[in-house]
Amino acid sequence: MAEDRISKLPDAILQHILSSIDLKQAVQTSILSKRWKSLWCSLPNLDFNFRRLAVQSGVDLAWSDQNQRFMPRFMHFVTQFLSQRDHSSNVAKFKLSSSHMAGTDSGFVEKCLDYAINHGVQHLDIDAYCYSPPVKFPDGLEKLTLHRCQVSGLIISAPKLRILEISFLDPFFSRELQMELISTPSLTSFRYEGYVSLVCPKMEFPCLEEVYFDNFAVLEAPYTDDIKTKMPLNLIRMLQQLGNAKFVTLTLHTIEVLAMDPLLLEQSPSPFPYIKCLNLTKRHNIIHPVKTVPQTVINYLTKGSSHSDSLVVKFRDGIKG
Repeated sequence: MAEDRISKLPDAILQHILSSIDLKQAVQTSILSKRWKSLWCSLPNLDFNFRRLAVQSGVDLAWSDQNQRFMPRFMHFVTQFLSQRDHSSNVAKFKLSSSHMAGTDSGFVEKCLDYAINHGVQHLDIDAYCYSPPVKFPDGLEKLTLHRCQVSGLIISAPKLRILEISFLDPFFSRELQMELISTPSLTSFRYEGYVSLVCPKMEFPCLEEVYFDNFAVLEAPYTDDIKTKMPLNLIRMLQQLGNAKFVTLTLHTIEVLAMDPLLLEQSPSPFPYIKCLNLTKRHNIIHPVKTVPQTVINYLTKGSSHSDSLVVKFRDGIKG
């Protein structure tokens, strides 16, 4: 018999090889020999892909009913995989890509989140459309990025979270985005990019230091006049909830939204009483005509900075004050 030289390689190299194939195939390698029987159980990179698993199972996902029928099988595979995995092995990357044509049980997603975080995950990527109740993010996270997500009703309660980034740059997601709660007492950095203002009635950022806010109005359909009318008020309310920030960066698009209602600005208190540095800039990779920031906006952003010894305002990228 030919010598099996591959099986003599160290576990780390064999696991690197297994990481190049999908998880179902990685599990199937356990029948090759005793050497391979449990190698998949300690894989550091986990990628659970609904579409890929369905195709391997011969399921046609062209119709929504097929997506719905396959969803229990997909969740069963993920659950069984995690239950048989070596629980002493940490997870480096955890990715869950579910179906947008079939709702994913929020309890199932929360269990995946718990497993990943409890096993020291460094990179977490969740792509799933969940029905109510809303998904609750578990404790232990230090950095969380939400990109192109539907956040309506979302609750984030993470005592250790330090960095939160929310990005909605796809017009499909450009509706009013109302989260239920963000409770992050250790948060120091908050970043938001989106077509409409983020709305969250309960936000707790006592340690906030840095804020980057890029909020821009879209004038074409299906964006209604009602949403555009409420944008300045929603934005002002959001900025007030970020009031502990000392270093604030606002894009020219955000300035334009504020300038849509100058009377409201005059009647509203300044949102940043502790601000030390205000950066006014353009959004990256966007060609924007040079414009002057209205005095009403400057007054609104700076008139309440009484708790700071000094305030620096920087006009970048050709913006004029």
